Amino acid sequence: MTGGYTQSVNDAIQALYKSGVPVVVAAGNYASDACMWSPASASNAITVAGSAEGDRLYSKTNYGSCIDIFAPGHNVQGANHMCSDCYQFKSGTSFAAPLVSGAVAILLQRQPRLTPDQILYQLISLSTNNTLDTDSIPANFTSSTPNRLLFIPESCGGKLSIGLQSVIRIESPNYPLNYFKKTVCKWLITGPLNTYVRISFTNFSTEPFYDRIELYQGTSCDPNITQLATLSGKRDELAFTQCDSLSNSLLVEFRTDSLISDTGFRANILVAQTRQKQTVVVGLEESTYLVNEDEGRVKVCVAISNLHTCCPVTHNFSVTLQHTPGSATVGSDYIFDDRRSTLQFGTCDKRKCFFIGTVNNHQVETDESFTLTLVNNSFESDIELAMMSANVTILDDDVASVGLEHTDYSVEEGQEVRVCARLMTSRGSCTVSFPFSVVVNTEYGSAVSPEDYVTVSNESLSFAPCTTNVCFNITTHDDTLPEGNEEFHVILSRGPDLNSRIHLDHIMNMAVVTVLDDDAARVGIQNQSYEVAENEQSVQVCVVVLSPHPLRTNCPLDFSFSVRMVTSSGTAGSGSDYVSGAMLLRFGSCAKEVCRSIRIINDVIMELLVEEFLVSLETFVTDSRVSVSAEPSTVRIIDDDGQRCVV
Repeated sequence: MTGGYTQSVNDAIQALYKSGVPVVVAAGNYASDACMWSPASASNAITVAGSAEGDRLYSKTNYGSCIDIFAPGHNVQGANHMCSDCYQFKSGTSFAAPLVSGAVAILLQRQPRLTPDQILYQLISLSTNNTLDTDSIPANFTSSTPNRLLFIPESCGGKLSIGLQSVIRIESPNYPLNYFKKTVCKWLITGPLNTYVRISFTNFSTEPFYDRIELYQGTSCDPNITQLATLSGKRDELAFTQCDSLSNSLLVEFRTDSLISDTGFRANILVAQTRQKQTVVVGLEESTYLVNEDEGRVKVCVAISNLHTCCPVTHNFSVTLQHTPGSATVGSDYIFDDRRSTLQFGTCDKRKCFFIGTVNNHQVETDESFTLTLVNNSFESDIELAMMSANVTILDDDVASVGLEHTDYSVEEGQEVRVCARLMTSRGSCTVSFPFSVVVNTEYGSAVSPEDYVTVSNESLSFAPCTTNVCFNITTHDDTLPEGNEEFHVILSRGPDLNSRIHLDHIMNMAVVTVLDDDAARVGIQNQSYEVAENEQSVQVCVVVLSPHPLRTNCPLDFSFSVRMVTSSGTAGSGSDYVSGAMLLRFGSCAKEVCRSIRIINDVIMELLVEEFLVSLETFVTDSRVSVSAEPSTVRIIDDDGQRCVV
């Protein structure tokens, strides 16, 4: 039934939906938007469009966002009223909708309590997606029309009764070939009163985690249903291959997803008059637990370790976890809640877990640990403890950096320089609670060893717990040579026992030590007096290094400096007998003497036989390594003008 959009028809569909009745309607055969027609436009109807052979669309089917699913709607074989064996082929969405109605009936047969929304969800989940060629509908409707084709897997499951001495077999659909995707099978197996249903899997191979067998005590409608086990993967990987029910019934569910398929399972089912029993071994899952300090907690689990059946224990029991502090202390390093440390195992429980808190104290310390002990609170003979203790190690995640206290040091020649390594990170009174060491080496610069300092080679500096700095001395030598300030390097590197939580500061791991030279050289005028004839025009005065070190005769001073030579009048007058002025004398590296000429004036006047003036030295730029002689030198000018006769 399809007609123009009619609100009253849609309201009737809505009323049925609210009462829990699923309503399947035809989309219509007008090759137009189904939302323009009723009841196809009803929001809670299951609206079915038509497909054709070859995964094409039925040429007249409606389309658009009101469509929920496609089903075959072209040349659909159906009964004919002409005779009891007559059939006919019809086309239209009115023949597609009944196919979906039949699928809904199958779903309700399997799960009678499904709601209309759940039915639509299962139809969509089971459908084959994106297989239909939708090129025949307008482009502006392609994206809004869902590309879903009806698919219902082969029926499986059912209610089975089994008697004593009987064996029945169940298997996955299509076994031993691959099972169907999107399959849900349920078997409810019931035996005589006061017996147990035992299932044994002879073959088992499913996609791990996603395709699985679930075993329950009770029915799917039972609010008190108890899950006995979930099995998935390969048979040789299963914890157990046999399961006994807790009473005379067992519910088996087989579920698969839409991706990977496998061969599935085969199982034999029989009735047992006594339930399989065993001594249950309970213990800690791990003997060692590692947890980072900042994770906040560590999960500790106690589990049954010898599973051979799905529900090994049918009575309640409990175990208690106890803790013993070690290097880790309760409160400051971890938190243990004694109120929750007793773990109660109920019927069919296989595993219980307990959380222990960790405390991040933001101090760099060693990894610390404490011990857990498992105590059995039950006295049943079928409970046995194993793996009764475990060690929990809290991995410290705090880091500190270590470096040299300064990057520059200076020391007088011949003295010791004190160099310190220290923690660059401070966290209260005890930044690092464990010992560690760093290594110090020296490297040449302009200063060399052993002439200028004593080499430090792989010197270990040991930091005791809670120590913030460690210092050491480097000896320098006074070579009594005036050579200038020199330098060498101090390098900090990792020690063999340096914990990974102690980092070397990438800036403060090297320092420059400057050795201040305190040896002075003395310079002066080479001669105490000079004589020059008035007509010689100049006199050369030389300044020399007066006190070169005996080891440095070839290079008295290995640095440059300057002095100033000045004149002062005596009986000889400046300007009339000589040219006065200050002269700069620059000594290059290794220079031994520097000379300058002073001009003498011949005044052609008969005067005193000898006239004198003084030459002395002054420092030009003060340098502590050079001193000048204060003793002046005398320059004597010999007058060469005698008595003359005029004719």
